[in-house]
Amino acid sequence: MYSDVFCKVYNTFGWNYYPEIFGEQLLVFLERKGWKPKNALDLGCGTGVLCEILHESGIAAAGMDFSSGMITIARERNSQIPYEVGDMVTYRPEKCYDLVTCTGDALNHIRELNRVEQIFRNVYGYLAGGGYFIFDILNRNEVSTSEPFEMEMEEGLRVWFQMTTPGENEVNLKIRVFRGDVLEFEENIRETVHDPEEICAMLKQVGFKVEQCADRLLDDGGHGTTWFVVAAK
Repeated sequence: MYSDVFCKVYNTFGWNYYPEIFGEQLLVFLERKGWKPKNALDLGCGTGVLCEILHESGIAAAGMDFSSGMITIARERNSQIPYEVGDMVTYRPEKCYDLVTCTGDALNHIRELNRVEQIFRNVYGYLAGGGYFIFDILNRNEVSTSEPFEMEMEEGLRVWFQMTTPGENEVNLKIRVFRGDVLEFEENIRETVHDPEEICAMLKQVGFKVEQCADRLLDDGGHGTTWFVVAAK
């Protein structure tokens, strides 16, 4: 999914604002519920920022990501947290978890609905009774084409980004890295925008109880650009 070069760019830029904000809100959400999971699994954990937040709060966190580059960085950041390289469509851990998360629109990288459904079935199987599956998906109303922009990196590198919508339910993030005027690499990250009603219906069919599907995790958390889904077993 992500090249090793992109993983380094991702980490260098510190694109951790989303998991940091989500992690803070998640801890408030759990506190308001009066429930603290003993352990948690973050699917599509990236560089492990959310896992670190849960770990520091006393929750035994673990992470899984398809990208070996992301997992390498996550392990370097915190060697105490167990991380695995895997495909969330087929991933079935040996242990059960009280809490499973999947954020940063990771599920939108899974473009076929039958594969999304398989993920839901898998999660339901390794989620402990009374546990929660909390994730986000892109909000179609908030997805739009953007003007290209650049950011400066160290050592004379420039990173160029542009978000486009090549189809009604498609999103493409094009990333180019230049050293001076020389293109070092280019990557296109494609995602599918899923219908939240269809996603919630699929969760219920699998066996989940959908407690929340809204554009914010907390009632007082402010408007978001994604749908937050809270499903209970």
